[in-house]
This record gives sequence, structure tokens and C-alpha cells, in this order.
Amino acid sequence: MVKKKVRKVPPIPKGAPSGEKMKKNPWFRKRVEIGNAPGWGWIPINWRGWIALILLIGLNVFAANYFRLNKLVLENWISFGVVFLLSLFVFIMIAQRKTRGVKAK
Repeated sequence: MVKKKVRKVPPIPKGAPSGEKMKKNPWFRKRVEIGNAPGWGWIPINWRGWIALILLIGLNVFAANYFRLNKLVLENWISFGVVFLLSLFVFIMIAQRKTRGVKAK
């Protein structure tokens, strides 16, 4: 008779939603909806989250100055739009992966 080794599963921490893995060092937490106000967002709770947010803002301010948005040239606005959307996409991906209580996909 062959005995199979049974792997013990660690207990789910208290306060953790069932089926979701708790992150060791979350950078953000979900925005709490107040009343019936719909919306979504993340609030930095770690210094790394604050650095990510400051980098997002700094990159977009730099890009606005670099592409000289004060001049009404369509090519500059399109270039800035591409940089803005890419930086926002990267920030959203980071925030989703580093948010407390959210499963990483």
C-alpha cells in the first residue's frame, strides 16, 4: 500500500475575503464608496504606492512640457495623448496587482 503525502493548506487569515490571496506588502487599497457614489480607484498605503503615483504625475507633467501643449499643434497633442494613455495603463496594471484584497490575474 502506497501512502500519499497530504499537503497542508495554510488557513485563510481573518478578514481576508474567501478565495482571495492576501498580499504581503500591498501598495494600494481600494477606494471606499461613500453612500451611492459610484466609482473606482486606489489609495496609496505604502511608500511604494506613493512613489508610483508621484512618478505617474511627474511623467505626465514632463511629457506636457516636452510636447509643448501650450501651442495648438495637433501632432503635439496626439503624442502627449499616447504617452498619457500608456503611462495610465501601466499605472492601472501595477495598482491592480498591488492592491490589498484583489486577486492577481
